[in-house]
Amino acid sequence: MARYSYYFYNAYLCSMYTILLMIFTLHIGHLFFKPNETKETWACATFLVPVMIRNTYDCLSSQQDRQTARGFLWNRYLVAVLVLVVNFALPASNVLDGEYSIILTIIVGICLMLFVFSIYEHAATTYHDFRLSFPKEAKLSNLQFCCLILFHILLVIAFLVIFYICPNEFSTYQRYQNNQLLRKACHILNIMSIPLNYCALLAWNCEKLNFKGIHPGTKRRWMGVMKKDKKGKWVVDVEPEDHRIFVV
Repeated sequence: MARYSYYFYNAYLCSMYTILLMIFTLHIGHLFFKPNETKETWACATFLVPVMIRNTYDCLSSQQDRQTARGFLWNRYLVAVLVLVVNFALPASNVLDGEYSIILTIIVGICLMLFVFSIYEHAATTYHDFRLSFPKEAKLSNLQFCCLILFHILLVIAFLVIFYICPNEFSTYQRYQNNQLLRKACHILNIMSIPLNYCALLAWNCEKLNFKGIHPGTKRRWMGVMKKDKKGKWVVDVEPEDHRIFVV
């Protein structure tokens, strides 16, 4: 079951990235390109951007075979924040003119690049010796679950207010079209980001993490649990007896 959850969640992240990239490409097309150039921009971004980022990521992670608990948890916080930033930056960049619009558009592009890094971190394809996961007993409290639902309801209200106070007249007709697109896209992204925020809260609650990989000493298959020690450092808590090494 855990394997199916792993593949399902990574497929969800890839779908989320595809939707974000499509919205971002259409957003750029409406702001900076002619109407007939939007499709070409989308096609180039879809195929070229992930390839370039994957090559960069492989170069950065080629020397790292072990996933760290700190990186595992902070990645869950990061991806939730990225989608939230994108969701507010897109309508703001459409309303503002000049350099402010360009700066916000660049920020959204950087967030999408970091989102790709986060997908590879979630998939943990480069971590062969040590890979982490949430324990089965990890869950949200009733209060946290209610706060999560309330947070997304407040976001719906916030976007309704934002688009209500947006000017009815834009500098170009393309910006007007873009505003109609973002009016729907922001609500869709808000709903789709619920699993991301759920995992971020799980990471916040986590006191233990499951791991599996290869033991550095015996080179056998290694599974167990990590937890924080008194100094706040993540250490191995459970280790199979046949992996224990005694010095005589």
